[in-house]
Amino acid sequence: MINTAKLKKYRLQILTIFLYAITFVYNTEIFERALKTTGGYLKEMVQILPAVFILSALITTWVPKEVIIRNFGKDSGLKGKLLSIFIGSVSAGPIYAAFPLAHSLLMKEASLSNVVIIISSWAVIKIPMLIVETKFLGFGFAGSRLILTIPAVLLIGYFTEKLMFKEKLIINNTYMDSNYQLIENINNVLPQYNCRRCGFESCRKYAENIVENNTRPDKCKLGGKRTTAQIKKLLSQEDDL
Repeated sequence: MINTAKLKKYRLQILTIFLYAITFVYNTEIFERALKTTGGYLKEMVQILPAVFILSALITTWVPKEVIIRNFGKDSGLKGKLLSIFIGSVSAGPIYAAFPLAHSLLMKEASLSNVVIIISSWAVIKIPMLIVETKFLGFGFAGSRLILTIPAVLLIGYFTEKLMFKEKLIINNTYMDSNYQLIENINNVLPQYNCRRCGFESCRKYAENIVENNTRPDKCKLGGKRTTAQIKKLLSQEDDL
């Protein structure tokens, strides 16, 4: 029996393979060129993405949430906007390298507006790009574009946040709503040894299953009764809301 959920999840990959197959049948020359282009992109990604993922993991693990909220959260104000532009401007690498970093910042409760500003600045205000632009197109052109681009980036961040929070923002198939916050709170209560004695591969997975699949909150053997009581308290607080 065909699993429609899996088909829907991998529809882009399936469509890509299908298009490659059609291209191979009708024009092998274009197929070979497409494979070479894809190979070039994959080679570039293999060189860049591991470092980006390591950086994202370090942000997730080592940088306290309070630091991210203070500097990039909803109440960070002008400082947050300027920091976001600065980070995007001095970053190296192609734009797709910004997305794992953006994901980590969103998970630490950076505002969507500031994350969009980082991504946009990464794409159009990178300092190395400005240097090359000045060399080929002149300082006047580069300076004018920069002056006009910064307000545009700020507006894009502002309107994206206003539009996106009218509906649920999906990050990695996880809704960034009260469920996500509850998962975070339960995960913070768990000991983080990832011992798997609860039956799940990590404390985070156990927290997700408590919230999403009604898994019993007393499976953490290391945390014991104290952790169970804290989880039950968090769940009861959520029910009262």
